[in-house]
Amino acid sequence: MSNFPLRFGVFMFFKKREEKEKPKVNLEGEKAGGNIQTTNLSTEKSLQRQEAVPSKNAAIKQFSILGSLRNLRGALWRLQVKPQEIPGDSFVLGEPKHLVILQKAMDPSQTDVRYPLLEPYAYVRIFWDSKRKELVYNIIEPIFGKDDEEVFSKVMKGLMEMVDVELSSIKDSGTAISYMEKYIRKIISEYGLTLTRGQFAKLLYYVYRDFVGLNKIEPLMHDSYIEDIGCDGTGVPLYVVHRKFGSIRTNIAFKEAEELNNFVVKLSERCGRYISYAEPLLDGTLPDGSRVQASLAGDVTTRGPTFSIRKFSEMPFSPVDMMEMGTADSQVLAFLWLAMEYGASILICGGVATGKTSFLNTLSLFIPQEAKIISIEDTRELQLPHENWIPSVSRAGFGGHSESGKYGEVSMFDLLKESFRQNPDYVIVGEIRGSEAYVMFQGMASGHPSIGTMHAGKVEDVVHRLETPPIEISPSLIETLDMIVVMVHAREVNKSARRVKEVAEIESIDSTTGFASINKVFAWMPSSDSFQFNGSTVMLQKISKTKGISIEGLESEMERRKKILEWMKKEGIKNYIKVSEIISDYHKNPEKILKMAGIS
Repeated sequence: MSNFPLRFGVFMFFKKREEKEKPKVNLEGEKAGGNIQTTNLSTEKSLQRQEAVPSKNAAIKQFSILGSLRNLRGALWRLQVKPQEIPGDSFVLGEPKHLVILQKAMDPSQTDVRYPLLEPYAYVRIFWDSKRKELVYNIIEPIFGKDDEEVFSKVMKGLMEMVDVELSSIKDSGTAISYMEKYIRKIISEYGLTLTRGQFAKLLYYVYRDFVGLNKIEPLMHDSYIEDIGCDGTGVPLYVVHRKFGSIRTNIAFKEAEELNNFVVKLSERCGRYISYAEPLLDGTLPDGSRVQASLAGDVTTRGPTFSIRKFSEMPFSPVDMMEMGTADSQVLAFLWLAMEYGASILICGGVATGKTSFLNTLSLFIPQEAKIISIEDTRELQLPHENWIPSVSRAGFGGHSESGKYGEVSMFDLLKESFRQNPDYVIVGEIRGSEAYVMFQGMASGHPSIGTMHAGKVEDVVHRLETPPIEISPSLIETLDMIVVMVHAREVNKSARRVKEVAEIESIDSTTGFASINKVFAWMPSSDSFQFNGSTVMLQKISKTKGISIEGLESEMERRKKILEWMKKEGIKNYIKVSEIISDYHKNPEKILKMAGIS
């Protein structure tokens, strides 16, 4: 008796489907847009769909007690809707084919620019808000009405039931979209939803955005001008750091605490990390390389969950890019190229977001292609074209604590200690903070050149941090460091400008006072936005003694490399792969490259 409502519902469901005529309904067309065209389903497909529906008696037999739960899911609900044909064309979502070159207006109040992010669905408009007296960053997306929300809700529920794989785990976005679209079409067909061409396009876009992408902020992730995305809490507008306009307020906000909470959890899952009330802080990397820092607990960040995403460039900056941006000139880079080739150990320092890691990646291109490189990072950021490269990343532990920390934890100290046993030609450390610095300097002292970054504003601060806890390195070890490159965020030039403030060589460290004797080889002059060479360098003297090359010969070589860099800039050769190939070819056959560049 208890199964009567279920069996009666099944009977009525198939009775009504048998009584219906074969559907011959076209999708309602819309004149404008044309992004998704409509086609009628062929007679053959319609017949196949009808033949797939079992007869009443066969169906009742099929839906036995054992098979009823799976096969009847949503059957009674589907009695209330009409079957409707859906578009036959595939969903197409594209990145802008060309980077829109923005010219910054001298008067911000005259700014009003628009450019695409996810064509043809998401665009941005940056304009002056006369009420707030500031620039605003507005995302423009298809408008969702009440009917759209109901359809979207049904489709989302259907996808959650039917999709058996995490869409974000599919590396190729095109494959993920095709996989998603197949199920959406099936759901629309089964529910018999009536959709116009525009509704279908909007539906696919929003499902892509929220299933495959990063919800509201997905369009921001496709803006190549954005460096940083920040959320300060519930109900607070997101702010972005734009390369042309600096920090700008957006029209995106997470209004509900639960929505923001779920999004932060989603970010942690995409990073392959875990975040909870017990462990409310997250530091990870998204699949595209963007760095994420987030918090979850309201008693830790009192305005609600927060997150900050520092976007990662898929194409690292080459030395030519650095010259075009004014970060360094050809003479500075030629000197560092020569120093890197001869095994100099370099530390790049600067404040937060001064371009330390980007410049580290650029200098790594000067390492010979055949050299064995081991990089060690907390979160993966480096991109090198070298084949003989082992990129290693530290790993957080899990479960309870052991004597050496959490079970399964692999620290940067552990990775660095093991790296020197692999006899590398160069060791690259993403950021030096603590005990790993001691291992790095021991390796440098034993003849393994190293390069890394550190948070410090000037050379004296670097030496002080190295000498004091938690690093606490002896002055004799610090002397194994050849030079320090200081980076600065040059806001007086441009809101996004970074500059090499100075290149300083370590001559000696006083063992009693800890005072460092340094030689500033290059210095940036803010007044003229140029770089000044002081004419003398300890590094060239070291190379001269160890390699038996005269100082005049090294200076001539530095001049040739300067001309090669300028030639690449003039010819527009700035792709990091192509630049790396030319650097490698010059190392193997200098005459060939000099002839190609027309340098005598």
